[in-house]
Amino acid sequence: MDHKQHDHGGGDTGEMDMMAMYFTAGTKVTILFKFWDTSNNVGVFVASLIIVFFLALIYEALKFYRDVLYEKSATLASDRAVQGLLGGIRDNIFKRYHLVQTFLHMIQLVLSYFLMLIFMTYNVWLAVAVTLGAGVGYLLFGWNKRSATDITEHCH
Repeated sequence: MDHKQHDHGGGDTGEMDMMAMYFTAGTKVTILFKFWDTSNNVGVFVASLIIVFFLALIYEALKFYRDVLYEKSATLASDRAVQGLLGGIRDNIFKRYHLVQTFLHMIQLVLSYFLMLIFMTYNVWLAVAVTLGAGVGYLLFGWNKRSATDITEHCH
């Protein structure tokens, strides 16, 4: 049944582009935001692949750095515990390391969702860029894993 003549309230009434629900290999894609559109230029698409690669690499670097910070703060806490009881919860929540960890956690969370949404464009090349970026990032930063359990994983 055709409902084009009905007014369904606010918003644009023009035809809506539907996103493919299967992997495609084209170069015309909108990435995350309306302004990040590669429809006009293959060079913009290639630059976008490089940006996505580095976003995934940075995600892995953040995981590594947060692990290093966590280990440093745990060492400092154990040193203080030997000297006496630690301060109250309020003192620990607002410690510099914990505040930095919190900020990095928020960045990592947003970045992980961005990478997931980029992968979900179902563009083969963007999916490869995410995978290669995460792989190279893990190669560079994951070889010296500090813990067996990864407490910093969010989406993949």
